[in-house]
Amino acid sequence: MSQTLHNLHKALREQLLPVTVSPAQAAVEADLILEGVLQVNPAVVYTDGDQELSAHQSHLVQQFLEQRVQKRIPVQYLLHQAYFYGLKFYVNPYVLIPRPETELLVEKALDFLKPGMSVLDVGTGPGTIAIAISHKAGEEARVVASDVSAMALKVARINQKNLKTAVEFKPPGDLFMTVGEERFNLIVSNPPYIDESLKSTLAPEVLWHEPQTALFPPGEDVYYFYRRLAQEAKQYLKPAGRLLVECGAGMSPSICQLFTVAGYHNIQVIRDYAGLDRIVSADA
Repeated sequence: MSQTLHNLHKALREQLLPVTVSPAQAAVEADLILEGVLQVNPAVVYTDGDQELSAHQSHLVQQFLEQRVQKRIPVQYLLHQAYFYGLKFYVNPYVLIPRPETELLVEKALDFLKPGMSVLDVGTGPGTIAIAISHKAGEEARVVASDVSAMALKVARINQKNLKTAVEFKPPGDLFMTVGEERFNLIVSNPPYIDESLKSTLAPEVLWHEPQTALFPPGEDVYYFYRRLAQEAKQYLKPAGRLLVECGAGMSPSICQLFTVAGYHNIQVIRDYAGLDRIVSADA
């Protein structure tokens, strides 16, 4: 007996629920599967839900679902796409999947930037932050990005080409290693900051499949990259330049202290839409 789109969507939501955080997230992933695997607009479920699937279509969805549910591979990696700041990015297991809370970092960067200013994204990964800033600011801002991973930069350049922005991606190098002597009005960074002791609390989608070096800082110091940014970023900031960093829950007081000791001023903590400390802003 053939299956209808409506019944498939319902079955997908039910099977995805145990491996997602909420019914809403299960519904989002069900929509993504329809769109990505079957090239069907999810709205068709509600306008033409009685449409029947072929045996081949049903087989494709089942294969995809086995990868998602049994192996816990994130849907973004299976589809090689993730949405961030309204843009569709290519992703693969060499890069972190962009998180919606990081969009606040883009918003605060855009609030600060004025025509003719420059911004450096340190640890760009798939290029999401830099490309989102460039896409919105257009030719009014010069956007440069760096990353230690050659494979991540390869993904970033794919996104650059697909989204037609003008970000300058530096060759692979640790933090500022390949940036040269240029100074910027703004430096943004979302560095690895998850404590290794929290590994057991992470979902299999994260722990089994996302790149470990993009999740966890080296050694046992969760502030490793914030210490380095506090010490090194100043020489790459113009006078009155600003440093914006994303951080995890409970980290902002220590980061503020690091920036204070390093001589930054006007240090502020910005909360996300869930009311959690998410960004630390510091002026050179």
